[in-house]
Amino acid sequence: MVHNKKFVILISGPTATGKTNMALQLGMTLPIEIINADIGSFYTHLNIGTAKPDWKKETIPHHFFDVIHDNNSWTAPQFREQLKELIDQIWKRGNIPVVVGGSAFYIQSFFYKNHILQLPSEELLDSLEKESSDHLWQTLYSIDPQRAEKINRNDHYRLVRALAIWYTQGQKPSEFEQIFDPIAPFYFISLTRDRDQLYQMIDERVDIMMKLGWLDEVRSLLHDESWVDFMMKKKMIGYDLLAQYLLGYHAEQELKEIIDLIAQRTRNYAKRQITFLKKLVTNIKKDQANHEFEEIRLSKIEECNLTLCDLSLYIKQLSERISQFLK
Repeated sequence: MVHNKKFVILISGPTATGKTNMALQLGMTLPIEIINADIGSFYTHLNIGTAKPDWKKETIPHHFFDVIHDNNSWTAPQFREQLKELIDQIWKRGNIPVVVGGSAFYIQSFFYKNHILQLPSEELLDSLEKESSDHLWQTLYSIDPQRAEKINRNDHYRLVRALAIWYTQGQKPSEFEQIFDPIAPFYFISLTRDRDQLYQMIDERVDIMMKLGWLDEVRSLLHDESWVDFMMKKKMIGYDLLAQYLLGYHAEQELKEIIDLIAQRTRNYAKRQITFLKKLVTNIKKDQANHEFEEIRLSKIEECNLTLCDLSLYIKQLSERISQFLK
């Protein structure tokens, strides 16, 4: 079955939600090609700790896996440009591009260009959240009076977010403007699960990755100082902690404690992903309604809690909706 309508499916959600499995099942009923949007899976050297799928064995074509062979990285604008080219190639083959991933600033780069809001690090958020609202407001006022005057001095949440933009982006929050410019008409599926189930799945995934040899994977990277620096600075969850453990930085801690800390940080990351995606969906809906092109205004956004639905039935119904969307 060949489709000529040019549009893109995007599937995102917090880590361990089941995004990859959904995409593979969708591929049983639609002619798709999967595009990775999880930062860890770009790297040939990172496999177990990134939960990279065994993509080479799949019959569905996969893209943007194992595309970075050193410890450099793609910026969101670089990803967007590469994504545009790949989407065109997939369309020419008569297939549907399906972008799958939880790295929110890469997903966001499909919808917004230039000023891309990246997720602040856990360490930065922890540091800011420990400060009093008054101190945060005074700091923000010294950096960006225009933005500070629009935030209540007691609004701790907004003050943290404003300063996170400054420290992460190097731009004043008042000057930070997103440009809504989707690469193509889209069908965006934002997944989630009930928190208890999601956290349980995260804990189980961490245990599985350890049993598969995650510690040995990190050990194999320690012979190269540049990869040690990468793991420490990039803060890809778990890699830094396991590297520190192997290097003796946490000699007083048992490996079990390190594993528990990795699971905790992953749960915290999932929580931030959920917040970020909710905000992203809200922004897209608002900007979509005012867009000049009807195809963008008519593009679909769907939110699904996988805890509350039968996945097989949902995939069947989703395939039918997408088929209707193609007409």
